[in-house]
Amino acid sequence: MPFRNRLPMVALSIVILSLCVLAQAPPTLTVSPNKATMLVGETRTFRAVGKDGRIRHNVRWEISPSYAAGVTINSDEVTVTAREASPSVMLTASAEGDSADASIEIRAAGDMKPGTTLWSVTPTPGCKATQMIQAVPSANGPDLYVQETCPEGTMLRALTSDGRELWRKMMAGTPVGAAVPTSNGPYIGFFPNGATSPAPAKPAEPAGAHINTHANSMCDAVSVGMTRDDALKAATEHNVKLDARQRQGDTWLIEEQGSSCTISFDAKTGNVVKKKETIVTD
Repeated sequence: MPFRNRLPMVALSIVILSLCVLAQAPPTLTVSPNKATMLVGETRTFRAVGKDGRIRHNVRWEISPSYAAGVTINSDEVTVTAREASPSVMLTASAEGDSADASIEIRAAGDMKPGTTLWSVTPTPGCKATQMIQAVPSANGPDLYVQETCPEGTMLRALTSDGRELWRKMMAGTPVGAAVPTSNGPYIGFFPNGATSPAPAKPAEPAGAHINTHANSMCDAVSVGMTRDDALKAATEHNVKLDARQRQGDTWLIEEQGSSCTISFDAKTGNVVKKKETIVTD
């Protein structure tokens, strides 16, 4: 997926909303993500999903104003290319009598301040987004899990790192950790109730999740979005020695007992954009 390797660290602020007494049926069609901020020249991929959060097929796409952005159909998804700055661009999906919109703000190149909402996904109607957990890295699996509290129980939603929903499932009160393996990490790009924050925030420990608060290895301690300074602290805490050249490099290769880990940094921001761990076996 094109955005997995360029995850920026953004702020998160969760607004506590009162829980609706009666649950509402999920919409039959939703554009995911349904709100995004882009820079001129940037591309971003969207998809249309149904009630179960899974991708809808045979979708027709339109964008307005057309001079501000173009669309390219990629099978059942659409890639939007930002052409001109515009405060309000509407991406519309239509399928079998259903329609849904995504709101896109296009900014001039370089006009992306820290704390900007990169994308957001609206909570399921009648539910309240309570936490977000970075998924255990896998080749084709979700990057993020979103937990929502609903009258019927706990809703779990799986998303990619750029906000495209893969599926959603009602867990009927089952704790998140009992259903999905998770690992600690930063909240990235997702603001559960549409809120923004002016400064980066560290995540709280999600209740009920199987999270190792004291990582056994440096690779476990480093997460996507982490700053280089925090990665260096993790190296110190785990007795991993890095020379001056390694410290300034954009890629670290860490050899630890039983595993090796490749950590990649964004050349501009210095934040971790990719992490890959290889387990060494006899």
